[in-house]
Amino acid sequence: MIENKILIPVDFTTAADKAVEFGIFLAKSSHFNISLLHVFEDDGPSLDACENKLREMAEKINVTEDIFCDYHCEKGNIFTLIPDIASKSAFRMMVIATHGRKGLRQKFFGPDILKLLKQIPIPSLVVQENSIVPEDGFKSVIFPVGGHDEYDKKVEAMVFMAGLFDPEIHLYSISKPGFEQTAKLRDNISLAEARFAKKGIRYKRVAEDQSVFSVGFAKQTLLYADKSGADLITVMANPTRENYYFADSDKEALLTNDTGIPVLCVSNAEVEI
Repeated sequence: MIENKILIPVDFTTAADKAVEFGIFLAKSSHFNISLLHVFEDDGPSLDACENKLREMAEKINVTEDIFCDYHCEKGNIFTLIPDIASKSAFRMMVIATHGRKGLRQKFFGPDILKLLKQIPIPSLVVQENSIVPEDGFKSVIFPVGGHDEYDKKVEAMVFMAGLFDPEIHLYSISKPGFEQTAKLRDNISLAEARFAKKGIRYKRVAEDQSVFSVGFAKQTLLYADKSGADLITVMANPTRENYYFADSDKEALLTNDTGIPVLCVSNAEVEI
């Protein structure tokens, strides 16, 4: 049975405070509870100090917000411990902050955020210190198409979010010379359209020709997101076979975008039952 909880890893930085802010926002919208997690490292504050900080954070949330918050302080490696907890505890979502491309390696990283997200079996909302919680919820979502084998997980994550916020979804693609649509890509587009239509979710198909010279798709996608006033972008953490050689750098650019647009990220990792 899946618990109605949101996992929020924190490292006691202002960026992590933003993740907590978004986690509270999502919890109130979904009527979920939240759970704070700090992964203790030997070169940081003492374990007792970390637990005290977490306790203070949780108690403040329990007093000031109409949601329940618990906390966990665990010693280990962030790249193994966080996915393990996300899987075994059967959380519904995770909210995590990245410090962007200039972040320190062990402070929720920048490029290393993608290494972690590939192992997380639940949808993850990735935010930055300059991300802004939308007062009316996520109302305009960029949903890039892709030829992923488990694209249905991304579709279902979007169905869940759409049930909370009733956004308009931009089912988005870029046509580049030399890149032909695969049968799997066409099937995934049809899958998303059919699922959104069945659920009564508002969407529009947006197919742009390449207008920005780059190896990948992130730069033009971000330009379109800015132009359309998007407040959420979705991405699959795992690359497709045909785009494997540039996919990771493309995803990192989306996750650490300069304008701080939150990113809903889904992987093909499996939840433990």
